[in-house]
Amino acid sequence: MSINLRLLLSNIAIIIVPIILFFVASVLLMVVFLGDIRELAYLLPENHNYHKTVQKDSVLLLKLKEKSVMDPTMLMSMEYLESLDAELKESKADLVIRSDNEIFYSTTGLEKVNVDALPGFGETSELRNMEQIGKRTFAIKQHDFYLNDGSKISLFLMKDASPWNKFVKTFFPILFGLCLLILVVTNGLLTYFMSKSIIKPINRLKKAAQSIKNGNLEHSITAVRKDEIGQLTEDFEKMRLKLIESRELQKQYEENRKELIAHISHDLKTPITSIKGYIEGIRDGVADTPEKRTRYIQTIYSKSVDMDHLIDELFLFSKLDLGKVPFHFEVVNIKNYLIDYIEELSFDLKKMNVEIDFQFEPTRNFYVYADREKFKRVLGNIVDNSIKYMDKVSKKLTITLSENETVDIVITDNGPGIPDEAIPLIFNQFYRAEQSRNKLTGGSGLGLSIARMIVEEHQGSIQVESKLAVGTKITISLPHNFLPEVVSS
Repeated sequence: MSINLRLLLSNIAIIIVPIILFFVASVLLMVVFLGDIRELAYLLPENHNYHKTVQKDSVLLLKLKEKSVMDPTMLMSMEYLESLDAELKESKADLVIRSDNEIFYSTTGLEKVNVDALPGFGETSELRNMEQIGKRTFAIKQHDFYLNDGSKISLFLMKDASPWNKFVKTFFPILFGLCLLILVVTNGLLTYFMSKSIIKPINRLKKAAQSIKNGNLEHSITAVRKDEIGQLTEDFEKMRLKLIESRELQKQYEENRKELIAHISHDLKTPITSIKGYIEGIRDGVADTPEKRTRYIQTIYSKSVDMDHLIDELFLFSKLDLGKVPFHFEVVNIKNYLIDYIEELSFDLKKMNVEIDFQFEPTRNFYVYADREKFKRVLGNIVDNSIKYMDKVSKKLTITLSENETVDIVITDNGPGIPDEAIPLIFNQFYRAEQSRNKLTGGSGLGLSIARMIVEEHQGSIQVESKLAVGTKITISLPHNFLPEVVSS
């Protein structure tokens, strides 16, 4: 149940419950004071929609009315009036008959009724009226008629309403105070339980938030309700799990940062140490011949170039990691692009005795959305990495272009292969399958990591398959571009 609905029902209950309790308390007080709740009905005007039966005094009044019409003389006889005592007692009523301005007849107990205190001739209806007569209050039903001699006769059927009148005067303050008490108690109880149902889960959330504030992310909280607070609890728990995930990711970033610093320090220190050694050799006269000095200077230059290359890769990697590298995408016919790239590459590969083979369907064109310069860096890093590790006499590199759900560029070599446990790690920064960190084979360890980041910027993916002693296959998958209106070769 939602909090809005709960508040609505609570407000309705705050109104209805006190009314019901007040009504019940009032009825109980009337029963205690009057003795029988039915006594009250006798004092109220008849309403046939409310009362299912006609009251006895009404039946008696009807009988007297008929008598006043059919035989008024008989009605005015003392013998007949005294015969009505039993019916009057049964209906708990008294009878007073006024003739003109004098009391003609009255039942026992009403002898002292002042005639002037009675309603005048024709002043009341047949419905019950409350009248104050002396110090007593009566519920009166009146019937007026004329005798044959013109006398005005008023017949009063009276019931003592003093108990009710006294009840109202005595217990009205009590009822008023009771009403206030019921309102206060019911509102207090409903407010307490309503507040408890809201505050209790909020306190649980507060406790969990305090735990997170203190660095304890293990304080789990489970939603037990389906209302707004339950939804808030679920969102809070999701936030806690996200914070745990972020903390673990931060730890991993910190470990990677430390590892990055360690690798950078190692990879920069090694060539710097070599450069210092060769410079000291020249300074101390160790390189005492022109040939030695030339070789020393060439080595220093080579180490400087290696350092410059490493710094360039570090700079590119950090910019890619921060998303600061601008990409200039355009529609590229990747088949023609690869033909040009392989033609440019083949001259250097011949020097290294590496055979390269490009396989594709000549009649088909493959269009992708790519940054030419950045994608050339991807291909170069993969090819350099493959050639670096080739250990066979006959070295071969195969590039295959195909189209499935994506445009796939598959680069296969016949190198030594990669161990299964190393395959998931080769795209991590500074990872080297050959851990010697020898420059001839180890490289900087950033090439494949940079290649992966550039491919992902192209909305593509890169996967590796390898088998020891057979070779390695790297597949680059790029999304199609079906709008070749502007085609670049």
